[in-house]
Amino acid sequence: MQNNDYLAVDIMSKKTRFNRFFYPERLNSLKRKFKGLCYLYDLPARKQQAIQKHPERYKVEMCGNSPARAILFGPIIIGAVLSLVTFISVVSLPIYEEGEKFQWWIPILTFSWNLFFLNLLPITDSYLPKKQIYFDRKKQLVGFTDEIPGCEERDELGNCCFKWADIVCHLDIVATRPGVMGFVPFISHIDEDKYPETKIAVQVPDNSNNPMNCYLYWERVVRFMDNNQPLPDVPEYENYRHLDELTAEFDKRNDRPNNFWSDFSLAQQVEIWQKFNKEAAHFNWLRATPNEEITKPWLHFKGEPERIEKLTWKYKAKRLALQLFMGIP
Repeated sequence: MQNNDYLAVDIMSKKTRFNRFFYPERLNSLKRKFKGLCYLYDLPARKQQAIQKHPERYKVEMCGNSPARAILFGPIIIGAVLSLVTFISVVSLPIYEEGEKFQWWIPILTFSWNLFFLNLLPITDSYLPKKQIYFDRKKQLVGFTDEIPGCEERDELGNCCFKWADIVCHLDIVATRPGVMGFVPFISHIDEDKYPETKIAVQVPDNSNNPMNCYLYWERVVRFMDNNQPLPDVPEYENYRHLDELTAEFDKRNDRPNNFWSDFSLAQQVEIWQKFNKEAAHFNWLRATPNEEITKPWLHFKGEPERIEKLTWKYKAKRLALQLFMGIP
């Protein structure tokens, strides 16, 4: 049974206690290898190129209350409806009356629509203003891509920003969908009355019924912003540990194996993540003695490279089907 001692907490602490920052980070590796019919899949966001070039410095979060999400999902929903109409037309072939011709314009329109928006979405996503928040580990700032009325400071990207010390995270209970209540982390300026536009709902990719996931998310952010320590040794930072000077020096002193996490399949990463989640469910986030951070994961976990997901024809067929029938990049 999970510990509910922290349910009444409003502002979450900027101290780490659980110290298990693991999260699977190879979800899109096969998508990058096989783009299918989406030739512009890797098109970078126009205004976020500087951030994307320095992943060791910036941690970006898409806001759950961003209107851009609804705009981008519109063509996908329409494509799915057209595909349903195409499917109904095909299964209805046996009952066509003699002389009645199949309406070829339906599948032609469906596939043309999906292929067009399949490659338009990355372009739209690149130029469409998005409500995002990003954490600057180097300068200890938190930037907002949306305009914040009354903001007095802007970062080198021209966005409104505030000192990390003035940013807080609230644990709130809200309606995540009609009739269903869930826990959501809301990040804002500590003076929310003065800067109400800084309040944003963060997308926690795990079960919103459990407040533990909000705490796990916030600990990852807090630990990332602690520039007095090297980046945690987890898959999320594997590809750019060497870009952070403090982390590179620590790894050298720590005799860290090169590309340690590259031998771990997504399935194996999920297994480790689930193990930590079970521990987190019983952890007292307010009163427990902080866990010691794992700084030498190679002493605790062993990679199984034979389990690494391969680019098979089944995966390619599934990806192409999603692109053709739903327009999903």
